[in-house]
Amino acid sequence: MSGNLLKLLTIVLCVSIGYNSAAAQENSKSDEQTVVTNKHDVTGDGKLDSVSIEGVLYESESLFLKKIKLVVKVAKGKKIEVPLDAGYEPKLEFADFNRDGVDDVFITIPTGSSGGIINSYAYTFTGEKAVDLTVPPPVEINGQFLDNYKVNLSIPFQKTLFLDVSERKKDYERIGLYQPNGKLNEPTEVMVDPYSLLRIFDSKNSGKGLRGTQRVSGAYHADALADVYSEWEYQDGKWELVGTRTKTHIEKNSKE
Repeated sequence: MSGNLLKLLTIVLCVSIGYNSAAAQENSKSDEQTVVTNKHDVTGDGKLDSVSIEGVLYESESLFLKKIKLVVKVAKGKKIEVPLDAGYEPKLEFADFNRDGVDDVFITIPTGSSGGIINSYAYTFTGEKAVDLTVPPPVEINGQFLDNYKVNLSIPFQKTLFLDVSERKKDYERIGLYQPNGKLNEPTEVMVDPYSLLRIFDSKNSGKGLRGTQRVSGAYHADALADVYSEWEYQDGKWELVGTRTKTHIEKNSKE
């Protein structure tokens, strides 16, 4: 009898788990909402496709989407879904990055983290297949504090920049970065953010590219030193850096 009772309890438990799982999936689907949608030919057949971003709110009164996906319904009825990372207020745009004559899908999603960091995506759907074009990697920027309240920055396509940060000496001495005589207490590198902006622009080669913005900070994140702007073009199946420029938030010392 005990053996039969055990089997019965096992069956009831399995059924309960299966029901709860199915119910959870159904609730998740019912919580999905279309955040943004547009009609655009992204497959190259000359017909308008439905391109949407759908998501599930983390909480009913929150703007944060814990589950996000790109949904493309092609004119012939086929449905293509691409999972995306969580975030706030996704933005949907179109541009022909790979220059095949068909617009690609470009998405940016703010993460809500410090510094306004974003996640970005670029996909082509030519031939009704989702192909990830990726997005440009953050520019490799190197910099460190120097004695006598100086900072140097090494940025591609630019000469080494030397920044005079003496206007912040009181704060730097207070937090122990510098001694009162201008001597650096220990080797300290600057902080470089990923992209806070990644926007479409018209490239010089009559195509569409992406222009990124990265913040360079000093002793702490709010200690802004510079913004680095980079321009990228999609060439031969990958993103190529074609130029950079820098806007500093303090005086630049060109005598170094």
